[in-house]
Amino acid sequence: MNWNSQIYRGEVVHQRLSPVPHTFTYPMTFFAFDLNELDALAARVSCFSHNRSGLLRVNDHDYLRGERSSIQEQLTMYLGPELEGQRSLLVTSPRYLNYAFNPVNFHLRMQGDQLLAVVAEVNNTFGDRHVYPLLTLQQGERSDCWTARCPKDFHVSPFNDMAGEYYFTFRIEAEEVYLGVDLYRDGDCVLKTWIQGKGAAVNRSNIIRYALLHPFDTALNSMPRIIWQAAQLYYKKHLPVHPRPTPESEQTLIDRDRREEAHAVI
Repeated sequence: MNWNSQIYRGEVVHQRLSPVPHTFTYPMTFFAFDLNELDALAARVSCFSHNRSGLLRVNDHDYLRGERSSIQEQLTMYLGPELEGQRSLLVTSPRYLNYAFNPVNFHLRMQGDQLLAVVAEVNNTFGDRHVYPLLTLQQGERSDCWTARCPKDFHVSPFNDMAGEYYFTFRIEAEEVYLGVDLYRDGDCVLKTWIQGKGAAVNRSNIIRYALLHPFDTALNSMPRIIWQAAQLYYKKHLPVHPRPTPESEQTLIDRDRREEAHAVI
C-alpha cells in the first residue's frame, strides 16, 4: 500500500515586524494525516492510535466542531465530499501523553499533487476555535505553491487587535511542506509565521526518531513556549494588551463563554 500520511521534522517561525521587532524559531515535529488512513495507521503502528488511548493519538473530537463524528464528516460541511482521486490531509500535532495544543491545524483537500482548498483551523489560548475556509486558491509562481487571502475576524494574540488581513502561502512538494500565515494591515506586513519540514513515512521507527525522542518539539510544549514569548512581549518590549472580544463570526466554532454557560446549565 502507498501511504499518503507523512511525519515532518522542521521548524516553526514567528517574525513580528511591527510595532516592535520580535522573532523566534523552534524545532518542530508535525504530521500530515490522510484522513482515510487513520484507522489503518493505528492498526499498523503500535505507538499511534485513533480515538483510543495511546502514546500518540488523534481524536476526532479535538478538531473542527469538536463533535464525535469523524473529522472527514465534519470537514465535508466546508469542502464537500471527496470526489474520485481526491484526498484530505490533516496537518497537526497529535496528542502526546494525552496532551496537545495546536494554535493552527490545516485541513488540505488534494487532487493528486494539486491543492484544491484549505480549511485553516485556529485555536487561541482562551479556549475558542475558529475556521477560515479557503475555497479559492491562487496558483503561485511555482506549480507546487498556492496563496489565499481573507480578513482577520478571530482574536488570537493579545498583542494584536482584530484589524488586518491574512495572507496564506502553501507550498507542498513531494518531500517538504511550507505553510505560512502573514498578517497585513494597511498594505504592510506586521507579522509573518510559518511551519516547514521534510517528510518521512509514518511508521514506528520514524515516530520514535522524530517525535518520541524530541517530546518538546511536538504540541506537548507549545503552551509553555507561548507563555514565555508573551512574557517577553509584555515585560521586555512593553506591548499593549488587547482584551479578548466576544466572538461574533459564524465561523467561530467553539466560543469559550457559550461552552461555560452550557456546562453551568448542566
